[in-house]
Amino acid sequence: MGIPYTWEEGLIILGFVCILLVIVIVISILKKLDIGREFTYAIAKGGGQLFLIAIFLTFLFSYDYWFLLIWLLLGTMILVSGYTSAKRATGMPQAYQVTTPSILAGAALALVVLVVSQAMPLEPQFIIPLSGMVFGNSMAICSISMERLIREVQLNKKSIETMLSLGASSKQSMESFGRFTIRAALIPTIDRLKTLGVIFIPGAMAGLLMAGTNPILAAEYQIIVYLMIVGGGIITSMLTVFLSRKKLFTDIDQLAEWL
Repeated sequence: MGIPYTWEEGLIILGFVCILLVIVIVISILKKLDIGREFTYAIAKGGGQLFLIAIFLTFLFSYDYWFLLIWLLLGTMILVSGYTSAKRATGMPQAYQVTTPSILAGAALALVVLVVSQAMPLEPQFIIPLSGMVFGNSMAICSISMERLIREVQLNKKSIETMLSLGASSKQSMESFGRFTIRAALIPTIDRLKTLGVIFIPGAMAGLLMAGTNPILAAEYQIIVYLMIVGGGIITSMLTVFLSRKKLFTDIDQLAEWL
């Protein structure tokens, strides 16, 4: 079981599908939506990256020492996800020092649990896609956490400074904003969890179904994976808020100048 055509035939199908995208771009130009260039760039970049990773995986699956390449790929995921999230921390100096360890901790914990529970066999066919899911979700949550936390602090500078002047520590003055940030960052993930199987069928289950796996087994596996992804995301968000405090305040518990 699987996709019922070859990769050569897939290129032809891809060409037909691109017709819809061309129509969308033309409409955006006619309506002056100013998204045509960015949309085209995103498609080209994303599609190119997918083909490059496909070539890499084709080689990896046939390589005897694939575990060495796995570490290289995981390292790349860590660095790229940390750098990408850091760009959301507008103005924060060396924001990667917050985003990278936060994403790594959340994703690593989720992956370790998947390995220990034997939900993720130590084979490249499982390690790579599941790692991508975990790191991708942790990166998205970290980005939202950084953006929301910085915005909350900037909007409430006077309130925070007042608390500091009355003797509160930076931890105490940030406590309510930190809780709000974590809750806000997790809203999209929790909403997806509530609508699993109703609004959409997630990637892992969809892939298993297309491969001919029993639907019940596919559903069980998807729940296992998604719970680990959510757990890792919560750790990432909490650690993001914790580590950000050192960037938001000086050593003497004053708001940093860049805010």
